[in-house]
Amino acid sequence: MKRNTRRAFLKSSSLAAVALSLRGSSLLSQTSSSSARIDLSPSEPIATISPELYSHFIEHLGGVIYDGVWVGEGSKIPNVNGVRKDFIENMRSVQAPLLRWPGGCFADSYDWRDGIGPRAKRPARSAFWNQQDSNQYGLHEFMHTCRAIGAKPYLAANLRTQPSRDFYQEIEYCNAPSGDVLSNSAAPATPNALAAQRSANGDRDPFNVDLWGVGNESWGCGGNLTPEEYAMEFRRFTAWTPTYGSAPLRFVAVGPNGDDVDWTTRLFKALGANPERRHLWGLSIHYYTSGSPTKFAAGDALAFNDDEFYDLLTRGSLMDKVITDHWTAINSVTGAAARAHSLTADDTKPVKLVVDEWGAWYGKGTELAPEYNLSQQSTLRDALLTAITFDIFQRHADKVGAAAVAQSINCIHSLMLAQGDRFCVTPTYHVFKMYLPHREAQSIRADFSAPAIPNPMGGTTPSQVGGNSYIGQLPGTKTLAGLSGSASIKGKNLTLTVVNPHLTQPMTTEINVRGASIASAKGTVLAETDVHAHNDFVHPNAVQPKAATMQTPVSGRLHHTFPPASVTALEVTVA
Repeated sequence: MKRNTRRAFLKSSSLAAVALSLRGSSLLSQTSSSSARIDLSPSEPIATISPELYSHFIEHLGGVIYDGVWVGEGSKIPNVNGVRKDFIENMRSVQAPLLRWPGGCFADSYDWRDGIGPRAKRPARSAFWNQQDSNQYGLHEFMHTCRAIGAKPYLAANLRTQPSRDFYQEIEYCNAPSGDVLSNSAAPATPNALAAQRSANGDRDPFNVDLWGVGNESWGCGGNLTPEEYAMEFRRFTAWTPTYGSAPLRFVAVGPNGDDVDWTTRLFKALGANPERRHLWGLSIHYYTSGSPTKFAAGDALAFNDDEFYDLLTRGSLMDKVITDHWTAINSVTGAAARAHSLTADDTKPVKLVVDEWGAWYGKGTELAPEYNLSQQSTLRDALLTAITFDIFQRHADKVGAAAVAQSINCIHSLMLAQGDRFCVTPTYHVFKMYLPHREAQSIRADFSAPAIPNPMGGTTPSQVGGNSYIGQLPGTKTLAGLSGSASIKGKNLTLTVVNPHLTQPMTTEINVRGASIASAKGTVLAETDVHAHNDFVHPNAVQPKAATMQTPVSGRLHHTFPPASVTALEVTVA
């Protein structure tokens, strides 16, 4: 009833009058005749776009695991070995490349041994956020989930409450081959004990997990450490860890809270104090955008006005600044170290940025049920934020190695909502599908020319938590790009994704490919007349993409009109 009541409220004549009044008071007084230009440069490649930019995250929080992912083999809800069938099918549909688990903050309270062995004998534990975890969904269930959806596992290790030995042995349990292991002495070969335990628990073949997060948010819920303290723990946890097979392990160090460049700078200086950097592949970054510029985890997912719409997208676009700031900080420190110690290129391999938690985070009011902590509705506004974020990742394909939306189902920036036998996808899900053609294509330079949109709430002082600006809150956010996007190319096939954030103004745009002609184009668009539009269990298809209305290219150029508040994916063939 809550969903229907809220939907009816949003579409009532009284709200429409309020929205019209707010629109009139906005700083935007726009006409439909504005023009823009997009210039694409295939001769200026950035990098190949990694599929891992479109990864996912599930955590033992609220209704994410239990009822979202896991319903149990005996459930009447369609499932595959206990995993919700709808979850599997839709994750396969968006070709989920990586799945991060078990947290989040939950990871640093979690003992991986609690989630192995017969389920009837697994202990129930108190868990993060005052929850109870039955441990019915553990390491093997997670690996089976990854196999079912075709994703690689990304495990977050417990650095706060377990010793480094447990991390070492978790790697061994996951990756050691079964069968006899050669001895380096005169003693006969014997099987690896942890591999034998894994096999006894149902999986003889190793899981081959190569991506490991060494802790989570160690500046906060992961231990309240300083960068120097964390650097010491990172070195200790990763020193001489076992590797099986030819592929090295990829370790992801805990990075900053939002745009905290001081953490990154001090962390890399501390890590550089010891030249041993075993497989430091990535630096984790968490950047959320809350519904309020002055109070984290506030604002309503559904009942927002025009000013709040523009403000959220403007602050979300600061992901670009977060990426460039931390990339600059890392290379400044490592470059100075290389010059001081005459290090070779192999000694200073670039560390990738891993944005493994991102999305819009709102206050309470639209959760599926009180016990579904941090679940929220998702509107067309969130679809636009998703597209803006993906375009930023793709424009920085040389810097960002992986990213994971928080979270896949029933939490924060979800692709799916589920409760019992009810299920629907959100507008965010559709953006993931629309961006599939970018994967493994070459990101290229894309120049957008369009008037910027003043942010009516720009420059608001962010909230302060513990002396630091909390996640997603950055000051001085004055304008939003009037048109933004990214482009990639494979052979003669060019993909262009574009966000028009204007609430009322379509953008008629000339698209030009430098050094080539546009032979043909087709497109898909996600747009609605009301940006509050969303899917729910009663209206699961209220928001979905449609074929874009296209013009024929003229003289090798394409003119296209991007609707107001829209995400568009164009597939262009170049001569």
